[in-house]
Amino acid sequence: MIAKEVLASVEVIPDPYIKSATYAKIGERLAKARNNLYRTAFLRAVETAKEIEDPVTMFRALLSVGYSMGKAGLKSAKRIYLGVLEDSKILPAPQRDMLMQSAAAYMLALGDVNEAITYALEIENRGARNEMLLQILRTNTRMIGKERLKVAYRLRKSKLIVDYIDSEPHRSKAMLELIKAYLFLESYENAISLLREIGIRDWARQAFKEVAFYLKEKEVLGHYIDTLEAVANDLIEKFGNDFTVELAFVFALSGEGTPALDLIRRLDNRETILVEMALELLERDHDVLPNFISAMNEEEVALAGKAVMNKILEKPEKGSWAIVRAIGNGTTSEEVWAKIARYYVIRGELEGAMKIGNLIRNERLRSIIMADVAHHLVKRGEVEKAIDAALEVRNPRFSSILVSEILIKALEQELPGRVRSWNGSRH
Repeated sequence: MIAKEVLASVEVIPDPYIKSATYAKIGERLAKARNNLYRTAFLRAVETAKEIEDPVTMFRALLSVGYSMGKAGLKSAKRIYLGVLEDSKILPAPQRDMLMQSAAAYMLALGDVNEAITYALEIENRGARNEMLLQILRTNTRMIGKERLKVAYRLRKSKLIVDYIDSEPHRSKAMLELIKAYLFLESYENAISLLREIGIRDWARQAFKEVAFYLKEKEVLGHYIDTLEAVANDLIEKFGNDFTVELAFVFALSGEGTPALDLIRRLDNRETILVEMALELLERDHDVLPNFISAMNEEEVALAGKAVMNKILEKPEKGSWAIVRAIGNGTTSEEVWAKIARYYVIRGELEGAMKIGNLIRNERLRSIIMADVAHHLVKRGEVEKAIDAALEVRNPRFSSILVSEILIKALEQELPGRVRSWNGSRH
C-alpha cells in the first residue's frame, strides 16, 4: 500500500521535470525491490516528460528517465535514448550538443562505453566532442585496469576512441590513456612506442614520466631502458634540445643515472645542469641520488659532490650515508673529502672523521678536520683523544696552538665546579 500512496503523492509536484524524474527514481527502486508497480511508475515518468512544452527540457527529462530505467536493468532504456537521438535533430546545434553530452555521460555512468561513444560522436562542437570522448576513454582505461575478462574488447574501444579524437590537446591526452592501457596489459613495448605519437611537449613529458615510473614500480625498467633511451632521443628531436633536461630528470628520478647523464653530457651548460639536477634530487627524492652520483665520472662527482655536501652540511637531515658514500667512492678531491669528514663529525662518527683526516695530504684541510674532531672530543670529555687528534696535524705550529686550546678548554670545563666549592683564602 505504501508504494501506491507514494506514486499517488507524486502528482502534487508542480514542476513537470522534477515530477518525471521522481516517478523514474521511484520506478528504479520498485524494480530493484521486484515490485510490479515499477511499470506504472516508469510509464507515468515517460508520459509526464512528454507533456513538457519546452523541447530541450522534455528531452532532458526523458534522458533522466532512461537513466533510471538503465539502473533498474530495463532494456527499454536504450529505446528512450534512441528516441531522443532522432527526435532532437530538430534542435539548434548548441542545444542538441548539450543533450548528447548528457546522454553520453548517462551511458558512461551505466558502464556502457559503446553507447556512450555513439552519443559523443553526435556532438557537433569539436572541442566538446573530443572532451567527452576523452572522458569515455579514461573510464575505459580504468576498467582495463580493474577487469581481465573483456580486456581485448576494451582495448579495441580505446583505439577506436583515440582515432575519433582529432584535435589537441585532447589527442595527446588520449594517447596517454592508451599508453596506460598497454601498461595495464603488460604490453610495455607498445606503451613505450606510443610515446612518439604524442604531439604536445607537456603531455609527452608526463607520459614519459608515467611509463618510466610504472616500469620501475614493476621492477622491469632495466629491461626496457635502451628502448626508452631511443624514444627519448626521438622526442628531443621532435620538441627541441631544451627537452633534454626534462627527460634526463625523469631518468634520474627513476633511479637510472646512466641514461640521465648520457643526455646531460650533450649540453653546452652540462656542468650547471649536473649540479642543479643533483641538488633537485636531494630535495625531491634523495633515495635516487646515490645512483645518479655513482654513474658520474670523477670530475662530475667532484663538481656535484661539493655542491651536494654543502647543502647537506647546511641541512644534515637531507643527507644519508648512501649519498655520502657514493660521493666519497667517486672522487679523490680532498676538498670534498673534508666536507664528508665534517658530516661524520655532525653525525657523531668522530673516528671515521679522523680516518679521513689521516688520508688528507693538504695541510690546511687536514688541520681543519682534526681541529673539528678535537673540539668535539673535548666536549665529550675525552681530552687525551682530543690531544691525539691535534697531534695528527702535520703543521707543528698549528698542532701546538690546537693542543694549547684543548688544554685550556679542558681546564675551563673542569674549574667552575672547583671554584664554586672554594671560597678563597681567609688570610
